[in-house]
Parts: sequence; structure tokens; C-alpha cells
Amino acid sequence: MAPRLTIFALLHVLVWLFDPIAAGSLAAWSTGLGAPQLIMQDDATGKIFYSLCNSNGTSPIFPANETASFNLDLPPKNGTSLAGIGYANDGVNIAAIWYLNDASQIVEALWQCDPTGHFIPGSTPNNWIVSSGQPVNSSTGLSAVNLGAQSGYQVYFHDDHMATSILRYTTADGWRTDGNISQDAVKTLPINAGFTDNNKISVVYGRGPSNIEVSTLQQNGEWVVTLFPTPLNLVDRDSDNTTTLLPVTNDTAPEDFTLNTTANWALEGWDGSAKGIGLTFNDDSTRNIFYIGNDSLLHQVSETSGGWQASSGQSVQSWPIADSPSSQFASTYDFNRNQVWIYYVSGGNVTQVYRSGKNSWEPAAALRTFNDTVIESDEDSDLSTGAKAGIGVGVGVVGAALITLGAFFFLRRRKRSREAHRQAETEAEATSAAADHPVSSFAGSPAPAYSSGVMQGQWIDGQWIQASQTKPEGQWQERYSYAPVDQQQPVFHEMASQEHTHEMPGDTGRRELPTNHTELEEGRP
Repeated sequence: MAPRLTIFALLHVLVWLFDPIAAGSLAAWSTGLGAPQLIMQDDATGKIFYSLCNSNGTSPIFPANETASFNLDLPPKNGTSLAGIGYANDGVNIAAIWYLNDASQIVEALWQCDPTGHFIPGSTPNNWIVSSGQPVNSSTGLSAVNLGAQSGYQVYFHDDHMATSILRYTTADGWRTDGNISQDAVKTLPINAGFTDNNKISVVYGRGPSNIEVSTLQQNGEWVVTLFPTPLNLVDRDSDNTTTLLPVTNDTAPEDFTLNTTANWALEGWDGSAKGIGLTFNDDSTRNIFYIGNDSLLHQVSETSGGWQASSGQSVQSWPIADSPSSQFASTYDFNRNQVWIYYVSGGNVTQVYRSGKNSWEPAAALRTFNDTVIESDEDSDLSTGAKAGIGVGVGVVGAALITLGAFFFLRRRKRSREAHRQAETEAEATSAAADHPVSSFAGSPAPAYSSGVMQGQWIDGQWIQASQTKPEGQWQERYSYAPVDQQQPVFHEMASQEHTHEMPGDTGRRELPTNHTELEEGRP
């Protein structure tokens, strides 16, 4: 390594010590334009950092500071969950992200990548509330899928009854709540989703201290709900007086979610406190679920014929120990190449865990915070061997001093960050209590119909109108197509990125966002 690069690297370490990573929620996605895209909320400031959107190769460049952070008119609450998707539009990296504001409303923000690798607004304005009038759990997890230009987006969240619900966006209808995928009142908050096509979507989320729940969309529009390692009992879903036992679906009432206590295995390190959950797919259609356990280790559960089973862990070189138990992490994957990327904080750094092939886990590595490719000049090469050795000793001494000094300021800064964080939480609580009426994403727009996970009904003129709880009409045997028990959960892959349209508020109502880079450029003032 050239002396100049060594000194530069040591100075960069010192900068890191003065401004350490305080990781909150993370989200990641593949774009097809290079390295995966990563976003992370900084716990100390509440800002959402992002990896450079022109990162190449298989590892993103993640500055982890305000030089690469979103400038949001609707700021996120500290401790929000994050979701994001991305795609290429005429070679431009487009990103849509979702987060919670201080009023626990879901906000969407739209971005496009500029030539320097930084995100700039993809519209004016480029962030707006998409859950106005809808009850959202204040600590909900968030996950999003991109279903194409016609079918738009789906964002998954927990409502105020902890049932798992859908926000859907299409150009025809705008944003609306599309009911629930399970009426089960779960005890944990992280959510992750993936799909093969618009009618085959899987959503995974924790159910409590012992189990993980999976909702799988069927061709007829219903969601089959399964649980592991403890399965759910079948339920009587016929509309007459006969007994017809069928699998649990999104129409199953919460009281009918009963456990079949025949499980003969347990989820290692899972106690329901996990702050993140990952869902990936192999090229043979099998699904994999990841989480960081209360032992600070990364765990994998893989789909098998008729169920799920724990997979063997990897060495600490490939799966390093997380800095905290049940910690935040993000994952994404490339189905066609059997690639998987997982991100979490280990050893004080945001670290990439990377599977380059179906059974090939590479050594984990801390993400680069800057482009460290430096070409040695002729001046460096003219130094004598003795001069180079002297510089090396000097750099070592200076480096040790810098690190010692940096450690002192690191501890002092961390204490100040914690105090600032506590003060921000107090101010946020006061602001939230004073907000009697949440801001609507569109002035004068009515609240869309909403079906709660516990009480059926809809929002009409801002009032919740409860409907009678009855079984659906018709023959369930004809309406519901399901496979035998050992095939109840069909396996899916993520669809390749497509171009999408997005909603944005216009001057007099809703209008469609341009779907290509040329239109975006023409629309700028």
C-alpha cells in the first residue's frame, strides 16, 4: 500500500471514530444496475443514510454519514422501520422508500440517482403520506413489493390491532388499504415479502416467542396462513352445518388461530424479540428465512417438502457475530444467480454477508465508506527503501496516537448522542400528543375503505363503520383451491424489476408521475 493511501486510510478511521455508526432500521434491495442498494436510519440523528446509488460490483459503498442522506420534508420518527424498492428507468437508478413519521403514518418518498451517486428528488414534491386515516401500529415493521406498472406497489404493515395488512398503489386507484393478509394478532413486528408474479406473493413475520408465520397469496386472491415450527389447526370454513376443515386464511377470525402442539423442533435463538426478518429465494423455488437470534448469531430456516427446517450455520468468517442480540438487519437476493446479500452491524461496522452461489458463502466484509482505489504516483515510486521504511514507522506511531485519541472522543460523542436521542424522544412525544388531526396526503381526499384485521368494516367520512361478522357466502370448497398439507405453501421467486408509475400530489389533485428519465427532465422547472 502506498504511504499516501495508508495515511489517508488512517485519517478516515479517525473520522469514523469521531462519527461512529449508530445503526437503526435497515432495508436493502437489488436494482440490476450494480451493487445492492442499502438504506439505514442513524439512531443518533434520525436521518436515513443510503449507499451510493452508482456502486458497482457486488458490494455497495456506504458513507454512513450525512453526505449520503435523504433530505425529507416529512422527517422520519426515530426508530422507524424502513422499506424500499428500486428499478432501472432508462438506465437511471430509481428508488421508492417507505418509513413512519412522528404521527406513525406511512410516508413514501421517490428518488432518482444523479451522476455522482447521490439521490435527488424524483418528483416535486417527492414525499407524501400514503396511510392517511388508516390505523398503523406505532412500531410496525414495513416491507414492500414492486408489482409492475399496472399492479403498482404493495406495502405490508401491522395495524393498531397487530393484524398484518396491505397498502396498495395503482395508477387507476391511487393508494388504498387492501384488507389484511392475516387477522392473527401477532406479537412481533418485523415483516418481509417476496413474489414470483402478481398472484403469488409470500409474506413472513414473527408471531411470538416461539413461531414464525407465513401468508401466501393464492390464485383465487385469498391468503393461506401457516405457522412453524408449531402448525396451526385446520378450521371449519363451510357456510352450512356440516364440518369442513380447511387451512387457515386471511378470513379466519383471530379466535380460530389455534396451535397444533405437535412440533418436535424449535427455532434456535428465536424468542420473538428479533428486530428484523429476511426472505430470500433459491433458483429451485425454495424460500429461506433469516434472522439474528438472541445469541447475536445469524440463523437460517429453509423450506423443505411439506414444511421448514433449520439450516446449518456458517463459520464466523462468513457469518460474523452481530454487535447486539436480535439486532436489525436487511437482506436482498438475485434469484437467477443464487446470490444473497445480508447487512448488519458487526465489530462496529455495517458488514456485508454474501452468498455468491447456491452453497458458496464468501468471507464477510465491512462495507467501504469511500472509494479506496488510489493509483500510486511516480513520486511515490521514487522513494528509497529507507525512506519508505521511515514513513512506515512514522505512520504506525501516528496511527496509534490517532486511534487512542479517537477512542476518547468516540466515547464522549456516544454519551452526547444518547443524551440527544433521549431529548429528541421527549420532544417527539410532546409533538405527537399535540397533533389532534393527522395530515392527509391529499387535501380534501376522502379516507379510502379499510378492513381491519380484527373488526370488519370500513372508514366512511372519517368514521369507522363496523360490519357484521359472518362467514362468506358460497361454497368454500369451490372458492378455495388448496394443495394437500405437504404442499400447502407453494414456493415463489422474486419477479425481475419493472418500470413503475408512482403517485404524487398535483396542484389540484392526483396525477401520474412520469415513468422515464426524459419525462422527469422535461417536467423540471
